[in-house]
Order: sequence, then structure tokens, then C-alpha cells
Amino acid sequence: MVWGAIAGAVLGGITSAIGTSSQNAQAQAAADQQNAYNRKIHALQVEEQDRLYEHAVEGLEITKRNNEANFQFQEAERNQQYNYGMGIRAYEHRQNMRVWDAQISQATQQLSFDKIAAQAALVDQNRLLHEQLLSISFDETETLLNYGAAAAGVGLKKRQARGAAATQAQATRIAALKASGVAQARGAAGRSAARNIQGIVAEAGARQAAIIDELMYNTEATDQQLYNMNQQLILDKAGFEMSRESAQMSDKAARTKIQQQVLQSAMNAVNRIGIKPEIAPPLPVPLALPRPEYQDVFKPGEIPDPMAQVAMQQNMFTSVLGGAVSGAQMGASIQSSFGSGGGYKGFDYGTTQLGAGGGSVGGIGTFGPNYGLAIGKL
Repeated sequence: MVWGAIAGAVLGGITSAIGTSSQNAQAQAAADQQNAYNRKIHALQVEEQDRLYEHAVEGLEITKRNNEANFQFQEAERNQQYNYGMGIRAYEHRQNMRVWDAQISQATQQLSFDKIAAQAALVDQNRLLHEQLLSISFDETETLLNYGAAAAGVGLKKRQARGAAATQAQATRIAALKASGVAQARGAAGRSAARNIQGIVAEAGARQAAIIDELMYNTEATDQQLYNMNQQLILDKAGFEMSRESAQMSDKAARTKIQQQVLQSAMNAVNRIGIKPEIAPPLPVPLALPRPEYQDVFKPGEIPDPMAQVAMQQNMFTSVLGGAVSGAQMGASIQSSFGSGGGYKGFDYGTTQLGAGGGSVGGIGTFGPNYGLAIGKL
């Protein structure tokens, strides 16, 4: 039974050694494969981290360029609006100045027209005054002519009356002389003849007195008529003088009215001229837009190397020892089952002694290949 246990121990030790070596090789291969994979993942992570950093840096540069282009566009647009506003300001000022110049031109033309119209009105007024004075002069001349003619007629009438009276007186004297001559020729003498002659003389004197009275009456009548004519002439002259003064006053009033109209028209023309336009204040010059401050992209540190995967290795001595014990138990058991009379009770004792829990042989046989680990723990 001893030799069976020894053979089983040797065989179990060899088998355990081979199994343990194979397991250790597989564990090492798995650890090497895991380490290779971890190194690839680490390299990939480092490369990806560098790519992400470069991408972020490039993105920041793109953002800077885009923002700068946007700022430049906004500044160009604001400058364009400023230039356009300044152009509109200058254009409106030019338009206002054109309107103002047109108003001045219209006012100047109006003043020139008013001057010409005033001169024409003054010419018409001069002509009107001349016509009025000429008409008054004509009326005055006609009145003087009529007065002269009437005065001449009165004088003629007076002279005719005097001539007629002288003629009648002469005729009366002649008739008286004739009568006296006739009376004397009849040869009458004494008182009768004297009375006849006295009668004739008295009759002639009476007739002469009547002629003289009539002459005096006619002379007085012509004098009265001439006086009335003189008075009428004085009134007519005063009327003509008043007419001249009235015409001159009307002329002065008309000229004053013309001047007032010219002045009012000039004032209206000037009032239609607005205040000289002034250019509007310049627009504020657009300021440069503030540029933002950018923070540099965070550059991550280096990723640490992956921790090396260490393969779990079984203890070769413990494995061989456990295999030898298991083989010895198995060999003793086999030998025991084949030995009918000799009996190898010592194996049972030995196996009983090897049992960790103090059990039976069957219990010891159930340890299996991990018994070496249990032995190592013991």
C-alpha cells in the first residue's frame, strides 16, 4: 500500500505541476494581452486628448476670426451709416440753401418788379397831375377869355351908351337950335318969342337931362355888371387855385399810397424769405467696437501610463504537494481496492491522519486538485 501511495503521490505531483504551469502560462498570457490592450487604449486616449486640444485651439481661433470679421462688418456698417447720414445732412443743407436762394431770387425779382411798377405808377400819376393842372389851366384861360370878352362887351356897351347919349344930346341940341331958328324966323318978337325960345331950350334941357340920366343909369348898370364879373373872376381864380391845391394834395396822397404799397410789397417779399438755413450738427463718429478677451484653451496634463496587469500565479510547491497528497490518497485507495487478504490498514490510518477535518477516507477523497491550497493554508 506504501508503494501505491508513493506512485500516486508522484503522479499527482507531476499532474499538478503540469496543470499549475499551464494555468500560470494562461494567466500570464491573459495579463500580457490585457496590458497590450491597455497600452493601446492609453495611446488612443493620449492621441484623442491631443486631437481634442488641437480642435479646441482651432475652434478658438475660428471663433476669434469669426468675431473679428463680425466686428469689422459691424464697424463697416456703422461707418457706412455714418457716411450716409453725413451725406443726407449735406444734401438737406444744400436743398435748404437752394430754397433759400430761390426765396431771395423771388424777393429780388419782386422788389425789381415793385420798383418798375412804382415808376410806372408815378409816371401815370405825373400824367394825371399834368392833365388835371392842364385842365384847370384850360378852364382858367377859358374863364379869363370869357371875362375879357364879357368885360369888352360891357365896355363896348358902356361906350355905346355914352355914344348914344352924346348922339341924342347932340340931336337934342340941334333940334333945339332948329326950333329956336324957326321961331326967330317967324318974326315973333317980344315976350312970346322969348317964351317960345325958352320953352324950346327948356325942352331940350329936359331931354338932355333924361339922356344924361339914362346914360348914368346905363353906366351904373354896366359898372355893376363889370363889378359882378370881377367878383366872379376872383371866385373863379380862387376855385382854380383850390383845384390846383386839391390836385396837388390828391397827387401827394396817391404818391404816398404808391410808396406804401411798394413798402408793403417789399416787406411781404422780405418776410417770405426764411431764416438762412444752417447745417445740422455733424453725426457722432462711430466708435470702434470693444474686442472681447479670450481665455486660452485648457491644456490637459499627460495621462498616466496604465497600471500593468499582473497575472495571478499559483505556488508550484503547494500545487505539487497538493497533487502528491491527492495522488497518494488516490494510489492508496486504488491499491486498497485491489488487495483482498493482505490488507493495507495503514493507508486508512494515513488517510485518516491527513484529513483536515478528521473525516473518513471517502471525505478525504473529495478534496480534489485544490487540496494543495488547503495544505498550504494549513
